[in-house]
Amino acid sequence: MPNTLPAWFWIAYYLFLAITIGVSIYNLSNRKSIRLSLLVIWIAITVPIVGLLNSIGRFDELNEFQHLVSELQQGSLWAVYACSGYLFLAVWWITLFLKVRTQQKKSVAR
Repeated sequence: MPNTLPAWFWIAYYLFLAITIGVSIYNLSNRKSIRLSLLVIWIAITVPIVGLLNSIGRFDELNEFQHLVSELQQGSLWAVYACSGYLFLAVWWITLFLKVRTQQKKSVAR
């Protein structure tokens, strides 16, 4: 039987992606950062698909994360795309939180 990550990880992972897509759709509906929101939606949808398709043939003793790291060390293009996509989403969330925090501080100061 193939080695896989625990169920709690997958729940958190897909919840993160769903919330990311939801916030991006909300931003689109409010006409905020339209191009960036579309890019975030694209990345949040394509990165898991690319990862899943490329993890199908992995060795049974490696879980998905170990397989990703192994492929990244070998310079695999899909692994570079996946890691870049995850990094992009993390930076997007950090900047979003900082932006909201700055707006809240400005509204409290008034």
